[in-house]
Amino acid sequence: MYNENLLGTSDVSILKFYYASFKIQQQKRKAIDVDSFLDECIKVASDTSRTFRIFGFIPYFSSKYSTEQQRISKFISLRRSDIAALFLKDDISDKEVEELLYGISVKKEKAKTVDDYVELLKEKILKCYSIKGRKQLGDRIFGYLLASELIPAYTPEDRLSAWQTLIGEKIDPSDTKLHANPSLNRSNVDSKTLLKHLDTIREFYLEIGMNEAVRIIQKDMDTLSGKA
Repeated sequence: MYNENLLGTSDVSILKFYYASFKIQQQKRKAIDVDSFLDECIKVASDTSRTFRIFGFIPYFSSKYSTEQQRISKFISLRRSDIAALFLKDDISDKEVEELLYGISVKKEKAKTVDDYVELLKEKILKCYSIKGRKQLGDRIFGYLLASELIPAYTPEDRLSAWQTLIGEKIDPSDTKLHANPSLNRSNVDSKTLLKHLDTIREFYLEIGMNEAVRIIQKDMDTLSGKA
């Protein structure tokens, strides 16, 4: 179950196959010492590599498999302590194996701060304002930012002040009300087009991970489409 194909011809699948074998033997009390097991892995990989080189002219026996086994044998020898530590874990992922094999750094995505979200929204709104016919989309994006209460603004004065703080005083909003709700914001488009606009905004908020805004937009879309 750890192999990509019948012969397990990727570095990751071969190493995970050895890991699975070690765990099975551990359970059967046949392989307690990880160092001894790795000695066997090196020998098996080396012997398998030689065998496949000998029978490489037969179609069923892939020469690639010989190369992979030879590389794994050398890799285990060079990174023995790291592999031993990996094999002693109760469970391992492909990412952990890839990191060990190829030096790929496995990093958890850093949680976004309020400033991160605000900066992404500012960038998106300015982009909307740079495209003819998209200003109202930028207004609605800002309106849903306020609706999510990431930035507190409840009166018309607060809303305009929040806009000027984020976007600057040189760019006036095309709709000074700056509400998110389609029934409150100025709209000169039909319901079908408006739903497409809201869906675009919803996808953007979903992409950046602002789930509260996504929930509010979805509720407005349901109301507009008659689902709510």
